[in-house]
Amino acid sequence: MIDWLRGQDPFVLVPFVAYMIGVFGIAAVAHRYLQSPRKTEFETEYYVGGRSFGPWVLAMSWVATLASGGSFLGYPALVYAYGWSMAIWVSGSIVTALVGLAIVGKRINRLARQTGALTLVDLLRDRFNSQSIGVVYAIIIVIVTTVYLIAQFVAGARILQAILGIDYLWGLGLFAISVVAYTTYGGFRAVAWTDTLQGIVMIIGVVLLVPFAIHAVGGLERATLDMTERQDPVAVAQGVETAKHAYLYGPGPAKIPKDLNDVPAGVPLEPWLPLSMGLSMFVLRSLGAVMSPTAVPRMLAFRDTHALRRALIVLAPYLLLMYGSSLITMNCAFSLDLGLPAGQYDQAVPRMAQAVAPRWLAGLLIAAPFAAVMSTVDSALLVISASIVRDLIQRSAGARLETSTTKKLSYFVTAGTGAIAFGLAVQPPPFLQPLVIYYVGGSVSTLFWPGLATFYWKRATASGVLSGLIGGALAYGLANQWPPLVESIPLHPVVYGLLTSGLLVLCVSLATTPQDDRTLARYFGRPPK
Repeated sequence: MIDWLRGQDPFVLVPFVAYMIGVFGIAAVAHRYLQSPRKTEFETEYYVGGRSFGPWVLAMSWVATLASGGSFLGYPALVYAYGWSMAIWVSGSIVTALVGLAIVGKRINRLARQTGALTLVDLLRDRFNSQSIGVVYAIIIVIVTTVYLIAQFVAGARILQAILGIDYLWGLGLFAISVVAYTTYGGFRAVAWTDTLQGIVMIIGVVLLVPFAIHAVGGLERATLDMTERQDPVAVAQGVETAKHAYLYGPGPAKIPKDLNDVPAGVPLEPWLPLSMGLSMFVLRSLGAVMSPTAVPRMLAFRDTHALRRALIVLAPYLLLMYGSSLITMNCAFSLDLGLPAGQYDQAVPRMAQAVAPRWLAGLLIAAPFAAVMSTVDSALLVISASIVRDLIQRSAGARLETSTTKKLSYFVTAGTGAIAFGLAVQPPPFLQPLVIYYVGGSVSTLFWPGLATFYWKRATASGVLSGLIGGALAYGLANQWPPLVESIPLHPVVYGLLTSGLLVLCVSLATTPQDDRTLARYFGRPPK
């Protein structure tokens, strides 16, 4: 142990350890809010932080959850691999905050206060008085969020591997223990407060890395000129001419086949991002956070409309700085030759920080992506815990639990979910971003139209919403396995899932009996006489 400590750079290790101490200190303070003897107060505090968040905590918590390991490791890894052509992937994220919070967040928050809902599942189940909707919605949330957790656990382990020079499995174990411990102990208030700290660390780290990267390569113009000479390795291996300036703009370099050796030489290869797929990504990124299971709890937790409005003023420039900075930094990385093998591109950000930043700043820069990963994992853990404990066990199964039992079960499920995610992350994938995209796509395909219909459409029915949930999930899964029109108009499976879900909600609702006026009055107000 002593020998290992002597081998660590204190300029990297000390800021990182200080950040971790701050996280656990926040969790300890937040735990005091969970000591209420009443079960309803415990659940409100543990899952939505007492609905008390102001603009700054709301903005930082929401953006820290959106800026996951995919944003700080997975997305930069793809930029490192595919260049400036990746810009179209992330362009939709800049408007996500405005769409997700300004339009939908206000409505969800108001309805939750009127009805006492603590989860999104509560709102859908109670409007239609349907246990089937509650069960299906909760199961979908658990499945897609678990996929998301796997990606974040891998990201956290990769960062610790780069920072501490330890084996991947040791990094995975250390990350799992730390994040599960403070989330289980502190609940949603600890998550939101640590998200605020993490959001500040993230934006400082990612913005400060830009000037160091540009200086190291001799200017952004020099880095871009280097990209014009970059060869597409897949095309070169197959003896075909690489697309001119493929790394500067769409459709980008060729896709990497599952088995490059099985592709005959001279056979045309698919471009990385054709226009139809680029538009698919814009839709996915724009709508992805609107009904995202990890983002909706923030909509349930803010204090009032004033807090929402001020949070939006913070969110818009924050997202622009965050994604724009990553795009610039990673396009400088090619000129520096970080020496990463193909399966290790997810370490590009911490490796870049170590390569270009001064020693006194490297610890903070590396802590930034780690903060992003932690802020997403803690939210996902609580979402799964709420879905299982409240939505499935208490509400759907009708279990009547004592306050002490509710607390113990919530803690157990949160910790158990972390243990399962740890086991599933033992064998890491070559890229994190596909898992993140799978989660976002699954959320959009299944949850978007049923949720919006519940909140905004009086004519929606239980049958329509249920068919939209199931149909969207099936269409998304089938399109992932057997993508239609892939030879002529390649589209991401989210497009098929989204269209199927929307059509089913519309058609089935119109074909079934509408709800009575008394039920609708609770959600839409009484009609004028």
